[in-house]
Amino acid sequence: AQSDALNAQAAGELGLPDPVLSIGVDNVPISDPAFDEFLPTSKIIGLNQKIPNPVLLNAKSERFEQMSKKSLVMADYMKARMRFMLTSQLAAYKSVKKQKELIKRQLDFYSELEKTFEGQIESGGSQYQRFSEIDVERAEAERKLNDLDARISAIKAEFVRLVEEVPDVDLPKTIDAKWDNNPGSLYPVMLASEDIEIAQKDIGIADAAFLPNFGVNAVYKQREDGRNNRFDGDDWFSLQAQITIPLWASKNQKPKLEAAQAKERSAKFSYDEILRQWTSQMMMLKSARDAAAKNITVLQDKDWAMKKKIDAAQRNYEAGTENLDSVLLAKIDRLNIQSQLSIVKEMHISKSAEFNSHIIGAYQENSK
Repeated sequence: AQSDALNAQAAGELGLPDPVLSIGVDNVPISDPAFDEFLPTSKIIGLNQKIPNPVLLNAKSERFEQMSKKSLVMADYMKARMRFMLTSQLAAYKSVKKQKELIKRQLDFYSELEKTFEGQIESGGSQYQRFSEIDVERAEAERKLNDLDARISAIKAEFVRLVEEVPDVDLPKTIDAKWDNNPGSLYPVMLASEDIEIAQKDIGIADAAFLPNFGVNAVYKQREDGRNNRFDGDDWFSLQAQITIPLWASKNQKPKLEAAQAKERSAKFSYDEILRQWTSQMMMLKSARDAAAKNITVLQDKDWAMKKKIDAAQRNYEAGTENLDSVLLAKIDRLNIQSQLSIVKEMHISKSAEFNSHIIGAYQENSK
């Protein structure tokens, strides 16, 4: 909408200002106001049309067109950023629900462990210290569960802000987009380059202001013949062409040109800073994304190894060579690994989506 408004304003800059129509009387005597007693008395109708410097009009129009182009880039960037935010929240929502499920299963295993220790104590075993350790671990699990409840409330609030509801949609597939290390393919850098283009249009406007403006002034005077047609003669008309002279350019146009040139230099300095900043930012995001991907592989391997350990402990328990608490503790450890895996997966999706959101066209490629 902002881009459309700027395009409309660009078209409006090319139009001429409204002409001025004037109607009146000329040379009417004060002592005896009449139209038939004094030869110079006349009724007049005039038209004045200002014609601004066409180069200046074009320069102003081009500036608004450039601003419209920047607005379109900004709209695309905002859409990509909103998609990243929604994807990140969906990943967090899925991760938190998974962690809550795992912790609840852990609490069930802690209850089974207590019953196991009670049975061992009744059989003469000494498991009082383990009771204390289990209480501490269970309290920590319950604390995490409370924190997750608070976080899921915050996630739902963010959903409402983004899409006005908690969406029931699948988490979209997010690929690890490749970046060619060209800063020019990043939205923030492109926006900074648009600022340079706009600043250059300002210079064009300031340059064009040295050229003259024009105008046309026409007046028609209806002369009165007077009583008994005693004034012989014809009606009159006047025609003038006007042109402005930049007589005070050193005090008006020249300082404005210098200001526009300074703004261009400022925009270029900002561009250089943004280029360096976002090159560094993208490298950090890529590093965090790739590290999360590697950690997913590590935790998946650990989860698989822990499953094998649980299967072995279960067989030993069934054979009578190992206690049930060994099996339960191994299952609890595996749930801890799976909880970490859920967290790392969320981080990977979030970092990948954020990385993609800054690259021009990355989400379109992702959709394909």
